[in-house]
Amino acid sequence: MTHLALIGQGAIVRALLPALPGLCVERVSVLARPGRAAAARALPGVSEAVEDVDALIALGPALAVEAAGQQALAEHGPALLAAGIPLIAASVGALAEPETEARLRAAARRGGSRLHLPSGAIGGLDALGALAGSGGVTLEYQGTKPPRAWPPGSPEGGEIFAGSAREAARAFPKNANVAAAVALAGPGLDATRVHLLADPEARGNRHHWRAEGAAGRIEMTIESTPAPGNAATSLLTVHSLARSIRNLTGEIAL
Repeated sequence: MTHLALIGQGAIVRALLPALPGLCVERVSVLARPGRAAAARALPGVSEAVEDVDALIALGPALAVEAAGQQALAEHGPALLAAGIPLIAASVGALAEPETEARLRAAARRGGSRLHLPSGAIGGLDALGALAGSGGVTLEYQGTKPPRAWPPGSPEGGEIFAGSAREAARAFPKNANVAAAVALAGPGLDATRVHLLADPEARGNRHHWRAEGAAGRIEMTIESTPAPGNAATSLLTVHSLARSIRNLTGEIAL
């Protein structure tokens, strides 16, 4: 049985909590935002909540999951990794900032731990990573979501962004984590071309990527239901985090 730490208390955490008993998690500690510990403590399945990362580390979790945004990963991730606590990060786009990536890597080395990047709302990253290893890979990603999923003031339809995955992750920190994950599995954040679109007819979030390399060509499209209470996040992301927990705590990982 595992003592799990959760960073955040938003839509992803609330959707993830009911799945934890089936993942052999016996104790759940939450790192809440200042002034929100009482609300986090009231969530079903939460054992305790604190508002300071050092207090969270002192509770002795065996594994941590970040689900609170890029800033939270940049702020709290290094301390957890340096303390030897493996960390699953939902906000993959935080690695678009070279300084953040360097701090996370250095902390993991110091603590003998590891930062795990789940596939989130997309699939096929294992095959994409293998293709990238063959050399000469080109990769293009397209993310389409309903207008309500994009920041206020964004166009109601059509393309709202075109550029590199690094630029996308910086410009849309709540919407481009999939773009960052695909890029990191492929040729990298700067070499991956990204298109982000708003579609008034979209019922959910659509992710499409196409890659070519020396070993072949791969194309994948996934349409995911939005997470309850957060149109910008795919429900598949919640189940991807659950799968990552299962892989890190179970006897067999797939």
